[in-house]
Amino acid sequence: MRGLVKRAAAVSTAALGAIALVGAGASAAHAAVASGSVTLTVSSSFISQMVHAGVILVPQNAASVTYNSNGSVTIVYTATGGDANLQNFAGTISYAGSILGFSLNGRTVNLGGLLFDLTDAQFDGQTTTSGETPLVDLGGALSASISGSTQNFGATSTQIDAAGAALLDSALHTSVFTAGQSVGSFAATWTVA
Repeated sequence: MRGLVKRAAAVSTAALGAIALVGAGASAAHAAVASGSVTLTVSSSFISQMVHAGVILVPQNAASVTYNSNGSVTIVYTATGGDANLQNFAGTISYAGSILGFSLNGRTVNLGGLLFDLTDAQFDGQTTTSGETPLVDLGGALSASISGSTQNFGATSTQIDAAGAALLDSALHTSVFTAGQSVGSFAATWTVA
């Protein structure tokens, strides 16, 4: 597992300094996530790769799904709880909804238990039998900010995690997913109580 601390250098020094200053007087220990959302943008090239391979991934019970003019799709899921806190770069946020996958060979997979793992900079999911599995790793330019009780974390790039690739290929009986495969971008916002 990659800890977020190992990749903190990717977040600008100014952003980290601002987080440290804003968080200096606040309680960082066990803040509960009161509300929030995650926005996953899936690139047109990833969608095209999946379609050519006979695989379709469909968001279920998302707050919104937007089909963009550049061929990408933006999916928003609503936060249901968690303890993620940028003041200590740790914790998780859980989300309502799931991702349903279909393959041309008649296989399906339902990835529920959607979870942003701030500690490892990953977005996770699970099947009824798999347990929590990292689906994508967050990378590229990372950004983080705190304004009052609102926290934001973003990544300009998401890549399929090796464990996520293995889970999806096994469930769908394909060889489509590979570790490091580019998917799109990520942005989470949440308020802490």
